[in-house]
Amino acid sequence: MLNYRSVVVCLLALVTAFLLNVGHAEAAKKVKQPPTYTAEQLEQIQAYAADLQTMRDRLPELAPLITRKDWTFTRNFIRGPLGELRIQMLNLSRTLLPDAQKSAQTLAKTVFDDLIAIDQAAQDKNYQVAIRKYANTVKDFDAFLALVPEAARSKPAAVAKPEPEKPRLKLFAPKEEAPPPVAEPEATESVVEEELAPAGEE
Repeated sequence: MLNYRSVVVCLLALVTAFLLNVGHAEAAKKVKQPPTYTAEQLEQIQAYAADLQTMRDRLPELAPLITRKDWTFTRNFIRGPLGELRIQMLNLSRTLLPDAQKSAQTLAKTVFDDLIAIDQAAQDKNYQVAIRKYANTVKDFDAFLALVPEAARSKPAAVAKPEPEKPRLKLFAPKEEAPPPVAEPEATESVVEEELAPAGEE
């Protein structure tokens, strides 16, 4: 009886160990891999990011308008070149991974609110508010673009380095200039008379 119980206990221990190992293996398989972007998602993000980068490159044009207190052109600029900014930011936000979507949507709203504040300040001709909100817009816009995955960011164009100038081949050797002729001293009348005098005369 004791031997039978020992065998049963050993079998139960083996079965339990086997089931535990299988359970751990199944649990490991069920662990989700961190989400990544597909090639199609990256291509779409890159298209949105390129449009947004174009708007970001033009954003500094707004500063001198505010500085000159050109309120009409300030408001026109917000409605013109930056008119599609919020839509493009929201479109890009929806294509990001879930952990980045919320931050992107929050920053998109913040940038839009900054531009509305600049527009209202321009209407009120309030320089201090306009220039402060402009600085906020730049900071928030850059924070938004930082959420774009590295693989979808547009690479800056490489600046071509000028090639060193190659020495020109000299087909013909430069002609050597002859030294200027040395002028002979002019003969004076006394020297001429001595040369013409017959030999023997003193």
